[in-house]
Amino acid sequence: MTIGKKILGLRQSKKLTLRQLSKLSGCSLGFLSQIERDLVSPTISSLKKIADALEVNMMYFFDDPHSNQKVVVRRNERNKMVNPKSKVTYELLRPQFSETELEALYMYLKPGAFSGKESHSHIGEEFVIVLKGQLEVSVENESFLLDEGDSALYKSNHPHSWKNPSDEVTEVLWINHPPTF
Repeated sequence: MTIGKKILGLRQSKKLTLRQLSKLSGCSLGFLSQIERDLVSPTISSLKKIADALEVNMMYFFDDPHSNQKVVVRRNERNKMVNPKSKVTYELLRPQFSETELEALYMYLKPGAFSGKESHSHIGEEFVIVLKGQLEVSVENESFLLDEGDSALYKSNHPHSWKNPSDEVTEVLWINHPPTF
C-alpha cells in the first residue's frame, strides 16, 4: 500500500475531512489531496506534520505496524525511506516499532541534500556524527561545517537545519530523542 493510500485510510478511519487534516497538519488542502492520490510525494517534514496530525509515528506509513518486535536490526533488514526530493536515504537502526526513547538513523545525503528550505524546531535533542563526507549544520542562525569524524549535539527546540554542501555523498549517524520517525 502506498503512503498516500495509508494517509487516506487513516484519515477516513479517524473520520477527518481533508479540510480538517489540512488545519491540523498545516499542509494545504490541495497538497494533501495530491498526496492521497499519489500524484506527489510528501517531504519528510510534511510527512512528519501529517503523522503528528493523525497521531501516529511516521514509520506507520512505511511498514506493517504488526511486525514482531526485535532487539537486533541486521544491516540488510533495516527499514529504508528514500526521499528523492530532498536527496536523502534514511535507514532506521532501531527496531521499527520499539518502545525506545532513542531513534538512530543511518543517513545517506546526496550532494545538495538538505533538511528543508526553512529551519525547523521541535521538542527533544539531536546528535549527529559524520562518518563520510561533509555536513553543514545550522543552529539558531549559526552554521558549522562538520568533516568526517566531527559531531554536533543540540536541543531540537532551537531553529535548526542541515545540508550536504559537498559534491559527494555524505554518510551520517543521526540520533534523535524522542524519536521523530
